[in-house]
Amino acid sequence: MLYQTYQPRSPLSQFVELLWSREGENLPKTQSRLLPIGSMELVINLYAEDIVMIEGDGTVTTGKEACRQGRAIFFDKMLVEFRESRSIDQNIAVSADRTYDFVVVSNWYNDFTIRYGDRIIDNKSNQLSIGYWKDGLVVKESYNYPVILMT
Repeated sequence: MLYQTYQPRSPLSQFVELLWSREGENLPKTQSRLLPIGSMELVINLYAEDIVMIEGDGTVTTGKEACRQGRAIFFDKMLVEFRESRSIDQNIAVSADRTYDFVVVSNWYNDFTIRYGDRIIDNKSNQLSIGYWKDGLVVKESYNYPVILMT
């Protein structure tokens, strides 16, 4: 297994403490808690310009900038408390119809609290994320999680 870290210099160091990369099998338990949760750094680095994101409620967002804006609303306006997000399992598969180079299926456990209007909602649930890769970038990603109806 190859594990590398890098501490960036200024001005990036004002915002990023550490960059890391891991290649190989059998992720040690101590590193399994370091996996990203789909926040901005992934949108910038790994998503195609015309990324299509499909949320658990069926909402479809197209384009890297629109996806960034959606994530910003969640993190800046809705998220009250973040307690945990950890990878339970991750598998890579070849796309059956060869439209994509490969597909990554990730099962996550998430524990956080959000604000929706006047309501505070605690969320403890699993999320199945499916990322479709083409030419080294994620071109489509779907998030499958329990949907809370907000009426």
